[in-house]
Amino acid sequence: MRYLIFLLLFLPSALRAQDPPLFVADQTFHLDGALEFTYAFAEGDQLSLHVEEITGKKIKSLEVVQWPDNFLFRAYELDSVLDKNFRIPQTGVYQLRFRETGLSKKICRFTLHRSPGLATSARFDTRVGWDIRQTPQFRVGKRTVPSGKKLEIISLGGQVTVSASKFYMKKPVNAYQFTLPPNTQRWAYRISVGQATAEARRQDSDKLKLALQTGAVKIMGIQPETALAAFALGAAMDMTISTAGEDVEYALTDYDNWTKFSKGQPYTAFIQQSGLSVDAQRRYNPLEGTYFFALRSDNWVDDINVNIEIEAVTEVQLYDTELYVEPVQP
Repeated sequence: MRYLIFLLLFLPSALRAQDPPLFVADQTFHLDGALEFTYAFAEGDQLSLHVEEITGKKIKSLEVVQWPDNFLFRAYELDSVLDKNFRIPQTGVYQLRFRETGLSKKICRFTLHRSPGLATSARFDTRVGWDIRQTPQFRVGKRTVPSGKKLEIISLGGQVTVSASKFYMKKPVNAYQFTLPPNTQRWAYRISVGQATAEARRQDSDKLKLALQTGAVKIMGIQPETALAAFALGAAMDMTISTAGEDVEYALTDYDNWTKFSKGQPYTAFIQQSGLSVDAQRRYNPLEGTYFFALRSDNWVDDINVNIEIEAVTEVQLYDTELYVEPVQP
């Protein structure tokens, strides 16, 4: 039991230690006299410092200082190469202070990386954008910053009844109106008539199960819940299409062209299909706004029920909290 508790306590820090160090600086400079480099670090940070004099000469002195005068490290007459690790005791401003008293200039280079010691300081702005000697007081602040993007699936859909013509007594047309979600990247739809809907869903569900079992559907970290969602994400799946049973003519249009469609006038559409009981398509346009699936039946006697399913792939902005330091004016 004690061993298990130790593992549970140790594992989070062990996982953090495996993360690659974060880049802070890579500086090459001429050293003639004294030179300072100023950065901000968070409590618990593990710093990895590499220093070298490119021509193989010694450096007179190097100091690592917590501002203003708490020395973390001092070295004199450094060999041409130095590798040193530090742990930051307190969030604040730190300096690397180089000094050379020789007559000739030396060409130096250092690289600096940090490994956050705490999850809360994983995002930390190490820049100090002011003269710390002119304004020595500072404070630690927090701000929200973009941290990446992720894909989400939003499902839309419904059912529309298209009347039979009743021997020209009714208009055999109707429409399904929908609005694409904000930040849609691509989307897919399935239009199906009556009983063909259930069979198409069953066949496509079997295809999705097979794709999941074989690992063929591994798309950007999203586990699609339906075959249509996987298809929208870009999976190489052949969605079920059928001409058996009741069929429908449809067109993907805007409002003006849906009005023309309903009046039997010439119209334009993003896509137009006819004579299908099941159809599925992936779309990369349009990607925003409100649109219509304009529907027409050639059945003279019976109304038909048309099912519309839409899976929209949207991009969501992610945010994180970043720590930083800023000057406090006296």
